[in-house]
Amino acid sequence: MGTKTTFICDCCHRETDSNFGWAHVHINGVSDGRQLMPDDDRDLCEICWSPLQTLMKKVQDEALEAKRNSSGNV
Repeated sequence: MGTKTTFICDCCHRETDSNFGWAHVHINGVSDGRQLMPDDDRDLCEICWSPLQTLMKKVQDEALEAKRNSSGNV
């Protein structure tokens, strides 16, 4: 019989037997061409990943809106 794998969220440290719905996120530590913090890879459970996903969508939508507004004013 196989061994049991336990997945642990890098954010809330929740443990589970399945990583269904989880996200593997790469964090880039570079800003303005300078390495400000080390690059990192995180495994986030669906509870921690969902608000981050919502925030990323909001930021992308705002960037698209700003781009549309700036191209219309040219």
